[in-house]
Amino acid sequence: MVRFQLFKNVTTWFLILLVFSACSEDERQKGQEGERETHHPFLIVKKEQFQALREKSGSEPWASIKADALQRAENGSKTSAYDLQYYVGAAALAYILDEENEELHAKKVRDAIIDQYAELEVKEGGSWGGVVPPMGTFFMAILALDVVYDGLSLSDIQACEQVIERQIFKINRKGSWLDARLGTHGTWDIYKGTRTTPDDAYFESIMAQITEDGVSPVTNHYAWERVGGGNSRVSKSGYMDVLEFTGIDQRYYQNERLQKFQKWLFGSSVNCSREMAIFGDMLPTQGINNDMLHRRVVNFDMEAAAYAAWFHKDRPAIGNILTYILPKSGLPEAVVPESKIYENGGAFFRENGDDPNGLHGVLYNIKSQDEWHTHNEVNGLALSGFGNRILVNGGRLGAPTRPAPLNNTLTINGENHATRVGGGIVEGFTTNSLDYAKGDSGPSITGASHYRNLMMVHGSPEATAYFVVVDELEASNQQEIRNYLHPANESEVLSIASGKHYEAMIDHYPTVEGAKLSIFYASPPASVNIEKVPSAVEDRYPGYPYHNRLEAIYQSHADGKLNTVTILAPFNSEIQRPEMTRIEESEMTGVLIDHGENLKDVILESGSETEQQYGDITFTAKTVMSRDNSSANDFYFAMDGTGFSHGNAGFSSDMPISIYKGKKQGVIISSGAKVSLSDPGVQLLQFDPPVQVLKSGDGFLEVLLPNGRVDFQ
Repeated sequence: MVRFQLFKNVTTWFLILLVFSACSEDERQKGQEGERETHHPFLIVKKEQFQALREKSGSEPWASIKADALQRAENGSKTSAYDLQYYVGAAALAYILDEENEELHAKKVRDAIIDQYAELEVKEGGSWGGVVPPMGTFFMAILALDVVYDGLSLSDIQACEQVIERQIFKINRKGSWLDARLGTHGTWDIYKGTRTTPDDAYFESIMAQITEDGVSPVTNHYAWERVGGGNSRVSKSGYMDVLEFTGIDQRYYQNERLQKFQKWLFGSSVNCSREMAIFGDMLPTQGINNDMLHRRVVNFDMEAAAYAAWFHKDRPAIGNILTYILPKSGLPEAVVPESKIYENGGAFFRENGDDPNGLHGVLYNIKSQDEWHTHNEVNGLALSGFGNRILVNGGRLGAPTRPAPLNNTLTINGENHATRVGGGIVEGFTTNSLDYAKGDSGPSITGASHYRNLMMVHGSPEATAYFVVVDELEASNQQEIRNYLHPANESEVLSIASGKHYEAMIDHYPTVEGAKLSIFYASPPASVNIEKVPSAVEDRYPGYPYHNRLEAIYQSHADGKLNTVTILAPFNSEIQRPEMTRIEESEMTGVLIDHGENLKDVILESGSETEQQYGDITFTAKTVMSRDNSSANDFYFAMDGTGFSHGNAGFSSDMPISIYKGKKQGVIISSGAKVSLSDPGVQLLQFDPPVQVLKSGDGFLEVLLPNGRVDFQ
């Protein structure tokens, strides 16, 4: 009986201990689970938004993005930075949208981080590849872990966090490629709860890469890859989306400069065949990917988003949390970009309509914010046409490619520019037939001033499109002026007429075979030198082919002044260049351009302030252009002039003005002037803003203009 009671007591205590032990383990597990953060996900999405995200997958473009994400998640990934960022971004999206298999997709993110991200080489100290791509892919890993957080155990989460923390802190917070560091470290800080205030260092770095008018002062390639949100550097631009969504720093989506930048990026920086115009540190082989952050343009500006829809026509977004979650809406109806002028950035001209063969011309001139990748190309040209970049520059990377002679600009006595910034665009307009802009060299040329005027004459059924470059130099005394042009030509520049007319096949990494560039020096140079020059830094790009450069050398007049006219006419086998004849008289030079069918353009420059006459054209202006069609004037343009007449069309002014008058529209730029216009029907013109009409009659109108630009039709 005693032994039985003892056994019973022991058994009771044993059961009590078991229950206590079980309760302790349960409490311990509950305690551990209590350590789990309960507010995830929160970096770019919240859990209560999941259902709405699932519902919209029934329509496009979201259905295609979902399908692509599921396929990418199914395919797995190689252990490389770029492959992994696409994979975990797809798996995290699949976790939200494929609700029946969310556990499977959460484990895919977990396994990728623990097994593959742990093996990535992350290396501080001089190598771009050791810093930027790894920091970009770890940025994506942090976002993906945040999304699937509730689908993992605490031990899984801790294991993932340990990998991320160990790897990213191999990279210092400060150093080269700062934005990549700020973006990934900053996102991790927000994930861990240690950053709750705006990141001023990041904001200031982003703003330093955009002029006040929204143009990149760095280079076109880096504009797209950095602030523009390139996949190769995704943390540099994607960090702002985390800051915005969390509410920690909402200075981005509504920022006027960033909105202008997005419009410039998708609407101006690319040519008619959707390729980047070449300026700054870049190669003609560099293109623009279907990058994940492009679709979030709708969060900034819908005009920019419409340009993005044009740019990405027939290119669906890839399946990723960035393409599906970030955009507040799908892209709107596509809008084809038009010519734009940016005072601090340059003129970006394009032919009207959605024609990949159309011309695109850039007169690049920034006033501020240059950096290591910016070239000495104030008043530099970037021209495209017939599906190709027509001009190239010194390429990349850095100092060996920067000097002015390796870019499409000019120098005095061969000296490099003093600065990489100029005086910006000081005058210009765009119309349906003619675009015009004047760039000021500013501080880039010491002891002299250089104004470069770029005109793009739009094509028509009767006439081929072409570019006109008018250079105005004023130095303290007689100088040697060297004007450089870099056609995208490797083979040979043909001399059609020595010192006058040259022709270059576009065969340096052409996109479309068969394009050519006709170069016509309407103002006679003393000589034209043609030589091979590097297209990139040789130690970075061994064996990269050289291209041909034309160096036109002029002597300024005794008073140090010089005006020159150069015609640049792209063409191919289907659209022939027009016939060009040089005009050379004592106080003027120019060119007669014959398009056939009685359609002719006359372009004249004069260094004289007195009235000049050529045939039935009379003018007092620095430069004039007139198109004559069977004795009727189609349009005329006068720059810095007080008078012009050609047949029944013309004007006179008491102050210098720049004026364009076409059949249906016109523009006048002045500092205030009294202007008389003559042309049949001119008395019916309507002005915007309204002007004071002084006199009016049949074919005659006299008006008093305010300071600035006035449009009329």
